[in-house]
Amino acid sequence: MLDTVVLNIPKEQIREVADGTAQRWDLQSKTSNYRKLTKNPPRGIRNDVYRPRLTGMERSVGHGQKVSFVRVEFSVPKLLFGNNLEELADKDFEPVVELLYQRLLDYGLIVNKRDIKNAAVTTFHPSKNIVLSGGWTASGISQELSKINLNKKFDLQKTSFRNNGCSLQAHTLAHSVVVYDKVADLAQSKKKAIDKDQVPRQMALFQKLKTDQPLLEILRLEIRLTQKQKINAVLKELGLPINPTFEQIFKKDVCQKIVQSYWDTIIEGENLFLFSIESSPKNLLKRVLRQHPKMQAKNAVYLVGLNALCNDEGGIRELRAILTKRQSPRGWYRITDGISLLNEGRSDRHLHGWVRQIRDAIKNFTSYRIRGP
Repeated sequence: MLDTVVLNIPKEQIREVADGTAQRWDLQSKTSNYRKLTKNPPRGIRNDVYRPRLTGMERSVGHGQKVSFVRVEFSVPKLLFGNNLEELADKDFEPVVELLYQRLLDYGLIVNKRDIKNAAVTTFHPSKNIVLSGGWTASGISQELSKINLNKKFDLQKTSFRNNGCSLQAHTLAHSVVVYDKVADLAQSKKKAIDKDQVPRQMALFQKLKTDQPLLEILRLEIRLTQKQKINAVLKELGLPINPTFEQIFKKDVCQKIVQSYWDTIIEGENLFLFSIESSPKNLLKRVLRQHPKMQAKNAVYLVGLNALCNDEGGIRELRAILTKRQSPRGWYRITDGISLLNEGRSDRHLHGWVRQIRDAIKNFTSYRIRGP
C-alpha cells in the first residue's frame, strides 16, 4: 500500500529532551540563507531497531524571518514490520503513529501524536506487491515490461534496466515508476538493490523465504512521488485532496488510485499489444484488415512488421534508438501513430495471464502478509 514517506514537522511543534542524553544536531551544510543538520540517536540504545532519518532544515524567507522544520524520512512497513515485503492496511495507522512517536523520542524529540498525523507530506511511495502464480516469474515480466513505450504525458523519458532486465525504472526528478523482482532484490547487495535500505531483519527474511517458500514470485510495482508539486498534480487529477497530511495518504483507496492510474496510463494505455499471445503474423494481418476495412494492404503489412519489431528483444525503446539515427524526432512520432493502432486493436482475450494477475492485484489491493509456519 504505502512504503517510503517524508514528513515535514515544524520546529515549533517539537520539544527536545533537555536532560543532556540526546545526541546533538550536526551541521551538514550551510549557506547565507540556509542550514542543513542531521541527528543520530543517543549512544547506548538498541541499534537493531529501524528508525527514521532526520534532517533539520532552516531557511531564510526574507524580512529577517526564518522557517525551521525537521524532515522525517522512513519506510512505513519497515517501521512496523521490520521489512517492506509485507504491506500495510488502514488499521495499521495508529500503531505506526505510536511507533514513530517512540522512535522520535529515541532521538530526544517529543512530538505530539496529533502533529504527527497532521504532518505535511513532501514525498511518498504508493506501491503494490503482486504475488504471481501459474509459473510466471517477476524477472520475466520485468523483461517484458522493459519493451514498453513510455507515455509522454508522464514525462518519464529517462529509463534504466538493471540486474539483467530484472528491474525497470522510469524516472524524472519529480516522480518515477519502478517495477522489479521483490524477492530477488532482498538478496542483492546495497549497490545493486533497488531497495537501498536493507535492514537486518529484511535480509534475514530472504533466507527464511528461500527455505519456506522457494517458489515464491513477487512483482513489485512502486510509484515514487518525490516533489510536492507533482504530488498535488497527481492527487488533483484523481479528485483527491491536495497538500496531504500523513493521515490523508495512509489510506488504501488513495494508494490504490495512484497505482492504478500509473498502470493504466503508462502500461495499458500504449503497450498492451506487446503482451499478446497472438504470434502468427498472418492472423494479425487478417485482424488488422477486419478492423480497418478501408486501409491499404501495404499499410496493413507495415503494421504487422511494426508489431514484430516492437515485440523483438529490446522492444520499442531499442527500435527507437535504431531509427533515431536516421530520422528526426517528428518521424518517430509518425511511427507511434502505428503503435497506437496496434494497441487499439488488441483483444484482452489474447493477453498473457500475468497481465490479468496484475490487474486483479491492483483492483483488489489486498495487503500481502508473510504466511506463518
